[in-house]
Amino acid sequence: MKKLLLSSLLLGSTLLQSQAQDAKPFEEIKKTPIVERVNGFPKEDAEHAISTPFNTWLMGGDESLYFQMRTSEFLPTAIIPRRKTTKPLEESLMPEIGAIEAETISSGKKTLDQFLAEPEFRSQGYLVIHKGNIVYESYPGMRPSDSHAWMSCAKPTAALLVELLINQGKIDDTRPISDYVEEFKGSSWENVTVKQVLHMDSGLDIDDTAATRPEPNSHAHRLYMAEFGQEYNGKVEKLIDVLASANPGEGSGKKFVYASAHTEALVFLVEAVTGERWSQLFDKMVWSKMGVEGPMQVQTTPDGVALAHGVLGSRMRDMARFGMLYTPSWDKVSDEQIVTDETLNRIHEDMRSHEFLMAGEDGPVFADWLEGGQPTFLGNSRQWDVIWPDGDMWKGGMQTQGLYVSPSKDLVIVYMSTAVQDHSLHRFVRTIADSGLFE
Repeated sequence: MKKLLLSSLLLGSTLLQSQAQDAKPFEEIKKTPIVERVNGFPKEDAEHAISTPFNTWLMGGDESLYFQMRTSEFLPTAIIPRRKTTKPLEESLMPEIGAIEAETISSGKKTLDQFLAEPEFRSQGYLVIHKGNIVYESYPGMRPSDSHAWMSCAKPTAALLVELLINQGKIDDTRPISDYVEEFKGSSWENVTVKQVLHMDSGLDIDDTAATRPEPNSHAHRLYMAEFGQEYNGKVEKLIDVLASANPGEGSGKKFVYASAHTEALVFLVEAVTGERWSQLFDKMVWSKMGVEGPMQVQTTPDGVALAHGVLGSRMRDMARFGMLYTPSWDKVSDEQIVTDETLNRIHEDMRSHEFLMAGEDGPVFADWLEGGQPTFLGNSRQWDVIWPDGDMWKGGMQTQGLYVSPSKDLVIVYMSTAVQDHSLHRFVRTIADSGLFE
């Protein structure tokens, strides 16, 4: 089972769409209308998902849906419970949000309501919160109480713990990460600063792309093998050893290198500084202080290292509550301001440039997904993929998940899906934010 999951993650959605020798064409992947699985899955779905060839895992079909909704069945999972009384989110619904249009990638203009209603787009949930109130909510493919994988939308959780430790004076982000993580001494990470890791600017040869993940000797491939306890050259490697073995690359400052290795390096940084497991610290410093509705699921390596680069899960409203920590309505989520002005200022004032972001493989991809290839964003910053001139922030996830935060508009948008061919669900965030409804 782990090998099947690993193989699918290694390939990534882009590669899976290619006509690999053993890959089914996308049209042949079984895609039961998601609405038919909202209330649960038949036993046959689980059995098939476990036994299906690896190349169908992230193809956006039934197997993808099962993985996204049942991730804890496949990996060791640390459960972070709800510890405070839930802070309910009041509703002040604005039906006009559903009428907002976006130019989709392959189907022309559609309203948000139309897009979510069409089964082929594999949308599962969409939630808009303004000033702490739910103003739009739709669940075409899940229940509000369901946990859903965040995928790479989880990366800011790793960054936030680092930011909190910076605020406490326990981490100096201008210092090399090797000053804190002993295993990085004498490695290619030795002179890479914490800030460079946060910005995905280590300059190391750790590219995590559709081309590198299936390459047997690539760093990305070895990283995922270690995460899932699989043998590489006859040996199961520890994740920290794989990270430490990274080779020099082009050097920092050249281009945005999207790599989950950066995020996992932050996990080891936090654990080295505090002497605590990442999941325990996230519980102590973040989740336990929030009035959430349910638990956070933290998937881990076999030896308990949190996969904070993407394999976390929660209810969609609780993911939105995490986003609200970055807005003026944080007090509707927590009694304590977790994301301080100091933290927000670092995100907005210490970003990498537009040119840096667009020089990487993923910058142009983000531009296409979000704005049809005509980007207005400034750059990336501290594990957030995109920052716009108005201070709005976005983090995307594989299979078209999204976390959009506008501190100035006090706006949060989160969405879930299993779409791998048409990523148009991303196109609505800026049209909603710029609609004039939230000025």
